[in-house]
Amino acid sequence: MAGYICIASARGVDIKVPKYCWFSFFNSPYPAHKSCSAIDIYFPSGEALFPVDEGLVLEVERFECPVFRSDADGFDYLIIVKVADDVVLKILHVKPYVSSGDVLELGDCLGSLIVSGYFYSWSHRHMHVEIRSISDPYRALGAFKLDISPTVEMLSSVVDGDDFYVVDEVFDDYVWLKPSSDRGFISCGLIGRFNESLFHVDGGIPHYDYGAILGSSGISGRRVFDVYGGVIGEIYSSDSVFALFKPISQPFIDDFPVYGVGSYINNSRLKIVKPNGWPYGCGDIVKLNFRLNGEFNLGSKIH
Repeated sequence: MAGYICIASARGVDIKVPKYCWFSFFNSPYPAHKSCSAIDIYFPSGEALFPVDEGLVLEVERFECPVFRSDADGFDYLIIVKVADDVVLKILHVKPYVSSGDVLELGDCLGSLIVSGYFYSWSHRHMHVEIRSISDPYRALGAFKLDISPTVEMLSSVVDGDDFYVVDEVFDDYVWLKPSSDRGFISCGLIGRFNESLFHVDGGIPHYDYGAILGSSGISGRRVFDVYGGVIGEIYSSDSVFALFKPISQPFIDDFPVYGVGSYINNSRLKIVKPNGWPYGCGDIVKLNFRLNGEFNLGSKIH
């Protein structure tokens, strides 16, 4: 379908999204993301669209869930869709418009995005997607590992970068910063340096305790830096097209410490998870920098 891009695949099933959507593989604390077997897709319209060429709805369920924020309901929704002979999609955080037995095509509306109880106060509404065996559709673990090379191949080249941003929007628990220069299509909010080259970063750092550099593999123990040489983290796992790292530094906006930075794919803005006392207003130009935890540690926003 025109206007859609393929961002990942597993077991012959391609995940496709509209070009205007942002998404993430690793900006989440939940286990399926850490194993590269889940995608969070952010639809600006607030309505979730079916991301596969065709499918058959097998199951729609409403279930109780924890509540991590005051504006969330104590329920979430599960949609299971058969997309191949032995393969299903597991979809979460969507209040369904569809029912068991419905036949779906790419771009069909599944339902409305909800504020799930699983979300933190800085989380945006999104659709969580996993590709799973039809015999094992429910568990938190066990989804098929995703091939994310279609996304990596589309990323805009990073030939230069800086850590200066403009404050774009300010909310109670988070702030959006936009880069001072155009990053192109497709890009991320955070740029990291590894092996003297620059790469896009997907992740919540350090509040989710890991992140990923996209487009490079790496050796465990090697460090990832910001564009000016500040240490962000150390690599602990590697794939052919990405490397996972553990943050070992505290992010600062100028000299103001923050809980974390959230970087997404196809969204050049950077989300700042902030403490009270944020001193900047919209339009202010600020610099992102990282300082080793031995120098300063604000602590975690997640309890």
